[in-house]
Amino acid sequence: MLKAITIFNWIVIAILAFLVIAEALSPHKGGGDAAGRGIGQALYYLAIAALVILLILNLLPYKATRIAALVLIVIPIAYYKINPYLDQYKRRLAAIREEAKPIFDHPELERLARLIRDGEVAKLKEALSGVSGKWKEKGELLGYAIAEASHSSYRPEEKLECVQVLFDAGATLDSLKHMDVAVHFPAATNGNAPVLNLLLEHGADANAFQPYFERPILFEALGGYQQPAECVRLLLEHGADPNALMTDDGVRKTPLQVAAEMERWGLCAILLEKGADPNRASRKGQSFRDWVQEEAKDFHPDGYTSREDVEELLNKIK
Repeated sequence: MLKAITIFNWIVIAILAFLVIAEALSPHKGGGDAAGRGIGQALYYLAIAALVILLILNLLPYKATRIAALVLIVIPIAYYKINPYLDQYKRRLAAIREEAKPIFDHPELERLARLIRDGEVAKLKEALSGVSGKWKEKGELLGYAIAEASHSSYRPEEKLECVQVLFDAGATLDSLKHMDVAVHFPAATNGNAPVLNLLLEHGADANAFQPYFERPILFEALGGYQQPAECVRLLLEHGADPNALMTDDGVRKTPLQVAAEMERWGLCAILLEKGADPNRASRKGQSFRDWVQEEAKDFHPDGYTSREDVEELLNKIK
């Protein structure tokens, strides 16, 4: 056993010695930026120190020193192998701690919010029947439920149903009018069409304005990543102005112009279908049609638009 340990130690020493000599003779030893050189130098001196220590431990005529050398070799290897699992464990602990944090200070709201977070529709219905109606007044619970349904990927259908349960129990969007940004903006920004549709059906304003970026909600939907086409269509069908304006670096732009800049030609077709004015969307003196024709020459389909979208748009602006 000791012989195997000794052989293994000397193999590691030989490899380490080779790396140290190779680094010392390398013509690029001083290359790279200051930070890179500093890190490289530190590792170089660390390797020299490790080489010296291992040599001393293996040259001493004691069994314990050779075992100690083996332990010094094994520790960094074991750490390298175990570290990913340690990080995973730390993340899990952090998630557990985050989950344990209270959502609301009020115990009744806390209990209902946790049912919403877990997508427990039947339990939420049952719990609502046994609590007072005070939860409806300030809208905290409804706002939380809408945020969960808009953002969370865990049980999204159930969380959407939880929002409907709150509406059925008497919650209204009027309780959220005090918010700086209308509650349906996240759904439009994310492209979450089912949530946006539910909120529009319950009175959300299709022309709501984003005060910080100074633009109507329709512009948020244009950049959505889940179901942008469905969200744009929903807003337009509920009365959004297809020729609304926003200011970008001092330039006034329409939804059609912004959609074209993002090369989301399918959205352009929807906007035209719903009344967008192509004469108000141009680029450097080009008409909208010339703009689309030029971009169509080098068009590459992606997850949000296709060749068929371009052809449909060109047919609409003949």
